[in-house]
Amino acid sequence: MILKPALQLIEISRHYGKGEAQLRVFEKLSLEVHSGEVVALLGQSGSGKSSLLHIAGLLEKPSDGRVLIAGQDCTDMDDTARTRVRRIGVGFVYQFHHLLPEFSALENVVMPQLIAGATKAEAETRARQLLDRLRLSHRLTHRPAEMSGGEQQRVAICRALANRPLLLLADEPTGNLDPETAALVHHEFMHLIKDEGLAAVIATHNEELAAKMTRITRLKGGKLTEET
Repeated sequence: MILKPALQLIEISRHYGKGEAQLRVFEKLSLEVHSGEVVALLGQSGSGKSSLLHIAGLLEKPSDGRVLIAGQDCTDMDDTARTRVRRIGVGFVYQFHHLLPEFSALENVVMPQLIAGATKAEAETRARQLLDRLRLSHRLTHRPAEMSGGEQQRVAICRALANRPLLLLADEPTGNLDPETAALVHHEFMHLIKDEGLAAVIATHNEELAAKMTRITRLKGGKLTEET
């Protein structure tokens, strides 16, 4: 049996505006990511990395091209169907953790599972396992304001993985951390991704961290190229 790629972007283009004022961010980009692969997405600020991730995660529609998640064409789905696929199939990690400040670390990881239909017992078991994997078992009852930046970002990673997505998308997940903390979080992040068997695309400016991933792609001048 041939397994479908977790993500397929087929000749994706993104334009903003119309006529002479139209801004062409990128043209006819294609990318496949399979389970177990961690793909680095390099590019300068303004190159379109975030737009590409938003399209891959069904947060934006492309101006042209197709988006497939696990072989399912999601391009022309309505908002309800896109939300359903995104909730179960895609996890997001951002540069800023965006944790809910009034909830504990455990509750922040439990919440998306309850929304997806898990029981409280199932959700808490999964949340505790993930938080323990990222060495946060001593922070279960702490709220974000009571944790360091690195701890907050690790909670955000656990939240993104809570529903066992097929695809993980991360936009500068360690960009807001000091170099030592960033290296620690990235190391733990990579091990967890591989252990979970995910496909992942991680946008970063950090060439050293990118070199530790399975593949490196670079977005420049509206074109996506793969590097050895």
